[in-house]
Amino acid sequence: MNVVSFPRQRHDDPDRAFVSTDANERRLYRFALQYEMDGKSWATDIWAYSAKDAEDRVAAMRRSLTMCGQLYAEVEADAPTPL
Repeated sequence: MNVVSFPRQRHDDPDRAFVSTDANERRLYRFALQYEMDGKSWATDIWAYSAKDAEDRVAAMRRSLTMCGQLYAEVEADAPTPL
């Protein structure tokens, strides 16, 4: 069995690609989500202000998530700005 070892990183110090800011300069963090469908695991991600905020967003998704349509393009100016 091979063991992969990663350097330890502080919990509150993610890589720059996983930290952003909103329009008010509040820090946003990227969180991974996982779900099961048809016997397989699937994943996506969201931006949230904290782990608690991410949990609250997941709870809101459980109550009201709906599919709006297929995406064809993205305007980067509206996306969170990496630090």
